[in-house]
Amino acid sequence: MASTLQRLDAYLATLLSDWGLATTFIAVAVAALVAYPIFYPDEPDTHPLLLARQSSAAPIRNKNESAAYRSPETPYGTNLRSGLNVKDARAPRWAGGKDGDLRDVWREVQKGGQQGEDGKEVPRGLIMTVLGRDEVVEHDVSDISKEIGILGRHWKAAGVTKVAIYLPNSVEYLSAVFACAFYGLTPILLPYKQPHARVYALLNSTGADGLVCAAGNLPLDDVAKSCANIKLLTWVVEKTSRHMDWNGVPGAAEGLLKVSVWHDVVAENMAAASSDLPSNDTGEAPADLVAVWQSTDPYKAPEIVTFTHRNLVSATAALISALPLRQRLTPADMLLPVSPFTHTYVLCQTFAALFTHASLAVNSVAVPGVELDKASRGVSPTVIVASAETMAALHAQETAGLTSVAQRVRKYTHNQSMSAGRMPKDGWLFRMLAPSTSNTEPGKLRLILTSERLGADTPALSSTMLSDLRIFTGARICYALTVAAVAGAVAQTNVFDYRRENGAGCSHFGSPLSSVEIMMVDKENDTRLGGAQPEGEILVTGPAVSGGKVRLGVKGRILEDGTLAYA
Repeated sequence: MASTLQRLDAYLATLLSDWGLATTFIAVAVAALVAYPIFYPDEPDTHPLLLARQSSAAPIRNKNESAAYRSPETPYGTNLRSGLNVKDARAPRWAGGKDGDLRDVWREVQKGGQQGEDGKEVPRGLIMTVLGRDEVVEHDVSDISKEIGILGRHWKAAGVTKVAIYLPNSVEYLSAVFACAFYGLTPILLPYKQPHARVYALLNSTGADGLVCAAGNLPLDDVAKSCANIKLLTWVVEKTSRHMDWNGVPGAAEGLLKVSVWHDVVAENMAAASSDLPSNDTGEAPADLVAVWQSTDPYKAPEIVTFTHRNLVSATAALISALPLRQRLTPADMLLPVSPFTHTYVLCQTFAALFTHASLAVNSVAVPGVELDKASRGVSPTVIVASAETMAALHAQETAGLTSVAQRVRKYTHNQSMSAGRMPKDGWLFRMLAPSTSNTEPGKLRLILTSERLGADTPALSSTMLSDLRIFTGARICYALTVAAVAGAVAQTNVFDYRRENGAGCSHFGSPLSSVEIMMVDKENDTRLGGAQPEGEILVTGPAVSGGKVRLGVKGRILEDGTLAYA
């Protein structure tokens, strides 16, 4: 025993006799490499089992139909999400809320900065307009409320019942939608930058008798001649052009058309205006909203869909709850829509931001295909709603910028991180050796919401493209399936689903939102509907669907993990 201890003592003495600064450094480094994974394990962002079963199926099915698939939030046997759960101020805390409508969205915005029922101050979200490269205008909520009241009363006094909105994304656009909601008018959302003849045809087919239009976009003579139903046209004039007189009516249109100017109407009534808007205590339901679903080809026939407020608030509530709790919109976020408000997915995401007191930045260059860095210039959004065209263009631009070996190594290591279920982060070494070519400030942007517009000829985003875009932007991405007759979206991918599947085909669309349920139907082949991956024409039902039910006219299938994909 003594000899063993002596030999060990001699060994240690020999080892320590050669110990130096370099040896200490190596020993500490080895110990750190061993200890770091133990004390700081790299776990996936979500449990893999949550991605393995993303939807809930009904236990039974009818012939020629698959089982109905729902969001895990609203499994079979429970009610689909139908509204915003708006509670009256005097209601007990445990009482259930009502579905609400778009008026309740703006009323929630007005609560910002006030004391809430729990005694705490309600967060105040900012509403901003981005002008040009570096000019950002912040709007006061009280002033916007006054404008909503002034314009709503102005249109109602003129005998207008259906107001067509032909504007780019702007605060005036949202004000017009809310003015219609509060004063019982029907807003008609027209796609912007269409041929004049197409605009006139849409005005006539929708029965619009009022028009809100960007100044000078349509010739007054032609509007008066081609659209006999239009009683009142309201110009929205940019500040740089307000020195001109826009109230004039050409001789050919005189007596046929009344013209007003937005800023003049507001200025004349602002002094006596109140930010208090009509209450809905009487229980009177607001008028419907009409949306025009236009393909990227302006000469293709559009689809006109009428939505109730129940459709819209159901979709808005479902989009809010579709994100996990720690990824939902909060007052710390800023949402930037870079896709038009005429798309109900973008509009409902905007309503969701307003309802949750997130800040909102509005940019008039929000069109399909706009460059992301140009649209976000002047602001630092944390959440962006972008079109598939914009994301496809960004992917092509970023892929072309992968020129150095360091950049390719960076992309490979990030792919490995996402394969393990973790969102990759750039260390200082990669930021120095392999900077991203993206100008979207990845450190601030955390989430991008994009969508496939069925029947609108949008580019398909593959699983590989979405994976690459997460690396290029440093942001998580949700990809949704949207259709004309469904407010919001039919399905949306899980924000933590980073799985990559090779191939050029369109990625899957995740699980159904909690405002709808989906099933596959096939009158000719029932056997394909009863397996683990049913395949057939997609049928969507639920409170977010115009008319309650719609067949999409395209074949889809439910994958093994419960996600929806094209067949």
